Amino acid sequence: MPGLPHPHDPAAREDHEQHGTRQDGQQPTVQWAQWDEARRIAYGLPQPLPNILLPLAQCQDEVLAEAVTAEMPVPHYASAAADGWAVAGDGPWRIRVPQPTETDERLLLTLPPEKRMLPVVELTAGEATHVNTGDAVPFGTTAVLEAHRGHVVPADPTAQIPEDTEHGRKPEEGDTLEDATPAAPLVKNQDVRAVGEEIEQGDLLLRAGRKLNPVHLGLAASAGHDMLPVRRRPRVTVLLGFANVVEDGIPGPGEVRDSLSLQLPAVLHELGANVDQVRRVADGAQGTVSALTESPMGANSLLDARAEIVVTTGGTGHGEDDHVRQALEELDAHLIIDGVAQEPAHGVILAKLPEDGPVVLALPGSPLSAITGLLTVGHALIAGATGEGMPVTRRITAGQGLDPAGVTRIIPAYLQDGRVVPEPATGPAMLSGLAHADVLLVVPEDGMKPGQDMEVVPLPWRV
Repeated sequence: MPGLPHPHDPAAREDHEQHGTRQDGQQPTVQWAQWDEARRIAYGLPQPLPNILLPLAQCQDEVLAEAVTAEMPVPHYASAAADGWAVAGDGPWRIRVPQPTETDERLLLTLPPEKRMLPVVELTAGEATHVNTGDAVPFGTTAVLEAHRGHVVPADPTAQIPEDTEHGRKPEEGDTLEDATPAAPLVKNQDVRAVGEEIEQGDLLLRAGRKLNPVHLGLAASAGHDMLPVRRRPRVTVLLGFANVVEDGIPGPGEVRDSLSLQLPAVLHELGANVDQVRRVADGAQGTVSALTESPMGANSLLDARAEIVVTTGGTGHGEDDHVRQALEELDAHLIIDGVAQEPAHGVILAKLPEDGPVVLALPGSPLSAITGLLTVGHALIAGATGEGMPVTRRITAGQGLDPAGVTRIIPAYLQDGRVVPEPATGPAMLSGLAHADVLLVVPEDGMKPGQDMEVVPLPWRV
């Protein structure tokens, strides 16, 4: 297969610009797309997926698709904000206590303990009843008198009344409650949590676009929600090659320890996708063709058949190992992007399989190249599928200079004293720089000067 020109060869761009729409109505393949152009193309490729409803327990880290309002007020009943006495009107107050559900003690014992007493549900002026923090206050309550302010006067001071060893004498129906600190009169609704005090029914609870955290889920539950509308994650199948890969232990000469099977699914989830399968693919174009057209046998086959995005690694170069491009051409896939004019990850390919098949994001096989391509082109592709906005970049002042390289470089960098500084380990197979990085730094073809305003790509696990 004839190779493509070098990614920063001007002839490659001129050749692309001279071509219009293909005869089949599809846009021509963009060869060696600029890095920001590749992101825009990837973002506009998928149709946004429909939103879904998920139970609250499954909404952690999902993105809210629509604004959510309160189904009920919070609190939804008037309650005591302190231990003490619910009172109605001015004191002193006649004490009321819960009464037995049954007058016949034998019948009373047949009931569950929690149903043996009738609570006081209403107070009229001059009445009071004991409440604990969080208890519903009776209808007619004007305030809660804290326990230390209440002084109980027995209705019959001579009566022999049993003592409560923890709280002293038990109040009885008809006893009188007095305020021990009348110089500080009660105000209306003192120590009463009113209905809707925090949130009224219909109030805006959560705005669309929020990444849901545990507190959001608790708030939604407190306002009456069981499910929330979230953006649906695209389903992804990851296809990894076998060549010279060791999945555990210490690799031998000519072998490499597998890292992508661990990284790619985790990064894809951070970017908003769900990985249904990670599969090893037989080397060569035929192995890739089979993997893209045949679902495996067994329980996973249905999941695989429903993938909206397929991510592959390796085989995107222009040499003997160029099997991904060959497989895509055999399948009559539409190559949308064939190479990106950046280092690393210049071998990124973006294609669409025919008959409304999945989008294929083919990444280079070197670890840093693969992750860089995923964080740039892949992130934009996933954002387009979920209906989110284009992934944003930031501007940060350069902390040092870099010589021109003739090609855009996307390299790991860290922040120091408000400035961005490149990590030293930036080779396509190196992960140590990215492991310690805060951002990806976009270095243009003409290099970087200290103090220059630079574009950076935030890392999802550092946001």
